[in-house]
Amino acid sequence: MPATRRSIAAAPSSDTRVRTLYRLASALRTGYRFVRRPRTFGVKCIVEHDGRWLMIRNSYGPGHWTLPGGGIRRHENPADAARREVAEEVGISVPKVDPIGSYFSTRHYSRDTVYCFRAVIGSPAFEIDGREVLEATWISPDAIPAQRGNSVDEVLRMLST
Repeated sequence: MPATRRSIAAAPSSDTRVRTLYRLASALRTGYRFVRRPRTFGVKCIVEHDGRWLMIRNSYGPGHWTLPGGGIRRHENPADAARREVAEEVGISVPKVDPIGSYFSTRHYSRDTVYCFRAVIGSPAFEIDGREVLEATWISPDAIPAQRGNSVDEVLRMLST
């Protein structure tokens, strides 16, 4: 049976260096956004199996639990971006994502539109790379940790309306 939680306990030194670069890049990106206030677009995706959601903790930022997601590339469709981000972050190939809404945020000093999706999958198997994502686990939606990213609350609000 596949593990329901994976984390990086003792990573090779090259992974540690890459995680340090992710943290540095995150800080530089925040500084750029503070000065320029760019218009950005991103995605978040609920990956659901057997009534539970796959949540992740990134190697950068405050370490809150969040949903897989990230930026939309130039000329990329939001649904394609959601599928790509899920594949990159947790190694799951998602053939179909269903839109659940979008929200606007200025939280990280940019003018960000985030498109949110849901994907239901048939297997709980996943694989993190230990560089961008430090930890992932399946969590019941009614047991989401208090230490979570604001985007999780935005998604929960969309689902409750």
